[in-house]
Amino acid sequence: MSSKSQNNPNKIIAFIATLICIILVLIPVPEALKIYKPDWPLLLLIFLAIHIPKEFNLGTTFLIGLLIDVVKGSLLGQHAMASLLIIFLVTKFHLQLRIYPLLQLTAIVCFLLTLYQFILFWINGVSGISSSFQSYLGPVISGTILWPIITKLLSQLFLYTTSKKQV
Repeated sequence: MSSKSQNNPNKIIAFIATLICIILVLIPVPEALKIYKPDWPLLLLIFLAIHIPKEFNLGTTFLIGLLIDVVKGSLLGQHAMASLLIIFLVTKFHLQLRIYPLLQLTAIVCFLLTLYQFILFWINGVSGISSSFQSYLGPVISGTILWPIITKLLSQLFLYTTSKKQV
């Protein structure tokens, strides 16, 4: 392995960002705002899958999803499966998603967050767990509002290694 791949600062920044996301999941919020708590790890994973897909793959997504399942105390594999499906789609189309303007990308992220919540709704329905509609809609609204801020913040932290040389 080359020293360039071992000393990649993006992996360290992503690890720290993942820890921050886990802490944000654990932080209690007031009861009135609880339904609007965004899915921080999913937003981070979408960003990483769009901008740095070769360094962060589906295995990383699965492990973070399992960690979220353990932290939230939900069905084991529920968030892992939902985030795997979303990140698979994002990774498959990351080259197209990169070139969209921020407003259009925000609309796509809104759709992805809605799909994520629908998958969680479906898994909960199959397992007999009932939740209110607002508990599924709240993270979509807050995640969509926060996406432009998260994108601007994270794009300043990560180093992009793609070369702009023309051959």
